[in-house]
Amino acid sequence: MTLTVDGARPGPRLSPLLHGIFFEEINHAGDGGLYPEKLRNRNFAEGPKYWDAFSGAKATAEGDALTIMGSGGVRTEGYWGIGVERGKKLVLSLEATNPLAAALVTTSGAVLAKVSLKAGKNSATLTPSASCPDARLELRPIAFPTVLKNPSLMPADTHGQARLRKDLASFVAGMKPSFVRFPGGCYVEGDRIVDRFIWKTSLGEVNQRGGTQCIWGYKATNGLGFHEYLLWCDDLKAEPLFVINCGMSHKDVTPLSQMDTVIQDALDALEYANGDPRTTKWGRERAKNGHPKPFGLKLIEIGNENGGPRYNERYKLLFDAIKAKHPYVRTIANDWGGLPTSAPIEIVDEHYYNNPQFFFEQANRYDRYDRSKHKVYVGEYAVTQGCGEGNLIAALGEAAFITGMERNSDVVVMASYAPLFVNANNRAWNPDAIVFNSSQAFGTPSYWVQQLFSTNRGDIVLPTALTQPAVRETDSAETKGGVGVGTWLTDAEYKDIAVDGTPVSLTPGKGSWVKTDDGGLRQTNAKGEDFRATGGDPNASNYTLTLKAKKNGGDEGFLVMFYNRSAGDFLWWNLGGWGNTRHEIERSVGGGKSSLLRPQVQGKIETGRWYDVKIECVGPRIKCYLDGKLLHDVTLPPPPSHVHAVSTRDEKTGDILVKLVNGGKSDRVAAITLKNVGKLTGQGTATVLTGSGPNEENSFAQPTKIVPVTKPLSGVSASFTYPAPAYSVSILRLKTR
Repeated sequence: MTLTVDGARPGPRLSPLLHGIFFEEINHAGDGGLYPEKLRNRNFAEGPKYWDAFSGAKATAEGDALTIMGSGGVRTEGYWGIGVERGKKLVLSLEATNPLAAALVTTSGAVLAKVSLKAGKNSATLTPSASCPDARLELRPIAFPTVLKNPSLMPADTHGQARLRKDLASFVAGMKPSFVRFPGGCYVEGDRIVDRFIWKTSLGEVNQRGGTQCIWGYKATNGLGFHEYLLWCDDLKAEPLFVINCGMSHKDVTPLSQMDTVIQDALDALEYANGDPRTTKWGRERAKNGHPKPFGLKLIEIGNENGGPRYNERYKLLFDAIKAKHPYVRTIANDWGGLPTSAPIEIVDEHYYNNPQFFFEQANRYDRYDRSKHKVYVGEYAVTQGCGEGNLIAALGEAAFITGMERNSDVVVMASYAPLFVNANNRAWNPDAIVFNSSQAFGTPSYWVQQLFSTNRGDIVLPTALTQPAVRETDSAETKGGVGVGTWLTDAEYKDIAVDGTPVSLTPGKGSWVKTDDGGLRQTNAKGEDFRATGGDPNASNYTLTLKAKKNGGDEGFLVMFYNRSAGDFLWWNLGGWGNTRHEIERSVGGGKSSLLRPQVQGKIETGRWYDVKIECVGPRIKCYLDGKLLHDVTLPPPPSHVHAVSTRDEKTGDILVKLVNGGKSDRVAAITLKNVGKLTGQGTATVLTGSGPNEENSFAQPTKIVPVTKPLSGVSASFTYPAPAYSVSILRLKTR
């Protein structure tokens, strides 16, 4: 293949905000993670949960106090074990009505550190004599009953102004993010409005903060609160991006008549972050909390994954109020089933979760984007199918997508992978960039892709022409396979199923399938998704599938499968999909589906009537007929390239940065030509992320199995060759004089 870089025709400047991070309180990313408090439920808001009485003791909780009665004491493992290191001090503080003995012990009872505390408010230092990943804290009063309040166990050595867990914060600092989007995500919305993140109750003394009922299944303490997020951004020298609740949750909304409170909360947040401490209420509050200097919050996202008429109404109210009081703020709108039309859009937030194939396909997504429209923030993207717990091919798909975002940085001004963190003991979302437990952490290959692109940005995009012979991987021969039918949130039945006029018998999979009196199949569960019955010759090609279909109830229509090769590799005609609004042909590769139709065909399926369905398959050409009417005539596009590239120039150093992704299974030699880039020194470096196979992952046992390796690169000239390994990302930094 050939790769030509031309410095005479520079493209757009790389957006200085392009590479950032998105932090959400999910997977115990904050509590039990970045926020380094070792003790769980320390304000006893969840009763005595996570505090076990032992040796005859009884423990009851009321309000913010735990009463210990009888004898013995209480023991807690914190968040799946208290990780301690030999000689690394921890500060224990608490309030108790009687003196007590405190000890860090192993699961077998061996004492790692101990100290005695007097009655009242006290603090002491515990210095473990040995490292242990799963220690417990034991508290033994000398008299009973003893009332315990506000226990805390924090490492003495933390990171930055926000006092974060050091190893996790260091991973993030190593990414050099330009912005931090916080605190969510769905965490901002809440399951209901009462569960939303309320920034004002996350300020001040940690013991007095209101917690948040996290939509991801636990009560968050807000020890990592609005002030700490801003301090973290300050430490990272990254722009803060605060996501505000727009009066919408997953299940209910704030009435329009009560939106004044929502609007005022947003304006007050900006005043807290930016207000003059001498003249503004919330600026004074910020100074009282130890930071008189304004934080400079200039990015606000109005809602998270909100859409529809209700969002449209609330978006305008918030947009107008923010712009009237703080015109310097750039606002970000949600793209969730459509864009708001009630007020201008400055930046729109797009989210993409899919399989590796999708991201290879979408590497050119923004090449033809309308430049006259709004800017784009790809606020959440990740390979979430065919990814293991964060494998190499997932990272390579994301890397291919990043090359397209960089190439189109005049449109895509911001991007952030999601989610950032996962506590391995509470994986609510998979995969994630950084994996940790109580004592260890490692970056997945996706983390290292983010780190590579963020720390090797450049300033000016240089036109890069990549030409390559067609390479057809063995798994891309998709113009053959069996047939099937299915349902999605629908009760439907099918009969007279035939291929080239010959009846085909289908085998039901999951769902509630029954045989009908006329020899057909009916799936009766209208509440479930993706129920299929499949059959036919898996090697068949060039055939015509015919059947009759009837909807009996539910939200959507029919799924008619063809070229079905496996559970994750097939095509289907989705009739009445997306809430019974349109018909599309979808291609599934490795479990990830994408539409083949642009624009989509609008249509719906009526309940209670039979439809005639016919699909003609001639190689890659597909014709779909409904009741004899041709609705679709499409040709399957060739499989996406697994090789992608983008180039930039670093204005400070003069370096030319060639970023080359080879997601294929074969090594590829690139014949690189550099035009009009200045005088080359002949030297450079190649930083390569690769592994022996697409499914390789890092782990606690092998945390650096897949990490970037940098080696010198010599023989660099106006024309030279570079061997790009299979399954790799290469960052070539080429020196100029």
